[in-house]
Amino acid sequence: MFQRVATGLILAPLVIWVALWAPKFVMLAVLVLAAARCADELVRMFPEIRARDRLAVALLSAAVAASALHGAMALAVVLAVALCVWLFACLASPESVELAARRGALGALALAYTANLIAMLVLLFRRDELAAGAAFDTGRAALLALFVMVFFGDTGAYFAGRALGRHKLYELVSPKKTVEGGIGGLLASIGGGAITATWLLPQIPMLHGLLLGAVCGLFGQVGDFSESLFKRATGTKDSGHILPGHGVLLDRVDGVLFAGPVLLAYLIWLGPAA
Repeated sequence: MFQRVATGLILAPLVIWVALWAPKFVMLAVLVLAAARCADELVRMFPEIRARDRLAVALLSAAVAASALHGAMALAVVLAVALCVWLFACLASPESVELAARRGALGALALAYTANLIAMLVLLFRRDELAAGAAFDTGRAALLALFVMVFFGDTGAYFAGRALGRHKLYELVSPKKTVEGGIGGLLASIGGGAITATWLLPQIPMLHGLLLGAVCGLFGQVGDFSESLFKRATGTKDSGHILPGHGVLLDRVDGVLFAGPVLLAYLIWLGPAA
């Protein structure tokens, strides 16, 4: 637990600085590199994927995330091209049909899951309108709000589970998670939604902020279970060991990947005009 808390205390100020004050190209570069790294962490769980496959998937994932800099249409086109390139490479490999099919499916999963969902964060960060009374443009504030709602949920679930956890939530996929932890995490995400509506995105009504916190928290937990599903199926304890107490990047952002499209959809279709 000490490692987890210490790492969080070190990372939190860095995340806030990068999201709110660093030059935009820094945050965008971080997201593109994150797409490559998360894709690599995902496919390396599966023995069918070789080292050169991991490199190819990582490079294609970085290209998909970077394409979102030019908007949703560019993202859709580059994602489609990347999928075609990857499947062509699998077809061209001189190996068994079964192995080529599994490699093709796993690479396509990485592009659709990690690369595409991180590209959603790039689209979110690109929103540069400034609402009346807001200190930061919507993209910067929204990205930090997303981190707040999901990471508050992670932290709330962790401590509520340790203190109160009695009933298993989904033991087949994640034996340590409990119903009490899930509820604590959801309440903490709702608190993150209140912070979002109060300080980060003041153009959002408080009720919307609370609902966003609840929905983003729920999707964040689904994202966490989704990565746990892959780790459980492959016997992988963690997808890496870069962040002490947190695993590696995919372990840390799996919930953010699922919650990001929720916040982006709200700002596009339901949110008040800036």
